[in-house]
Amino acid sequence: MLKRLIDRLWKYHLSIAEPPIITLEGLYPLLLLLLMSMVALTYHMIRIQFKEAVDFSLDWNLFLSWMPLLVAFVVDVSVKRFGALPLWVGVWSVVWVLFFPNAPYMITDLVHLSVDMGSDLTYHDMIMLFFYAEVSLFNGLVSLYWMHRSWQKTYNKNIGNALLLVSLPLAGFGIYLGRIRRWNSWDILHNPQELFNAILQSLTDRTALILSFEFGLLLGILYLVLWAVLRFRVRPR
Repeated sequence: MLKRLIDRLWKYHLSIAEPPIITLEGLYPLLLLLLMSMVALTYHMIRIQFKEAVDFSLDWNLFLSWMPLLVAFVVDVSVKRFGALPLWVGVWSVVWVLFFPNAPYMITDLVHLSVDMGSDLTYHDMIMLFFYAEVSLFNGLVSLYWMHRSWQKTYNKNIGNALLLVSLPLAGFGIYLGRIRRWNSWDILHNPQELFNAILQSLTDRTALILSFEFGLLLGILYLVLWAVLRFRVRPR
């Protein structure tokens, strides 16, 4: 009886009518960035073996840098699979903007570096903090690339480029709110009124304006390099 059942099942061929939504090729950037994140965490674990942790908020901030990346991944996959989805992309774009500053924010975690030129831990901490910032920044830039591509496909190139340019200083402003004013993305749910008041007060703050411009310029230049590496090609006529 078992043999008869196996023979009957053997005659059927399983197939998928349409290509899968998520492929290994699409997951490759996520897997690579996950590997880099694991290396950063390993640096911190090694540090703990010799002395106390530098700051466990590093690990939390690294986790937060994954939020915009995962949101952008969902949006990019959806647009590539189903085409233009204006409302869907618009809603997720708002969520992405709220979490996007968490990625470049880790550049400011370099303030945790304590300098003692005679200690080997100083150099370990320098490499470790830079690695955390580098991985987090990659997460942010890749998420920005995916969102930019989705905006252009969903709306048009001009709107996509405009949203890109607006998101850069917004990220700098978010970094200011997080590092200087000590707010985080979750406060949009926990303390929306106080956060809104803090944003209004910061609009005329000189430090907020400078950080918004400088971080926006930094991200813009880095993104231009990333875009040129991925998209720019020189072909003979």
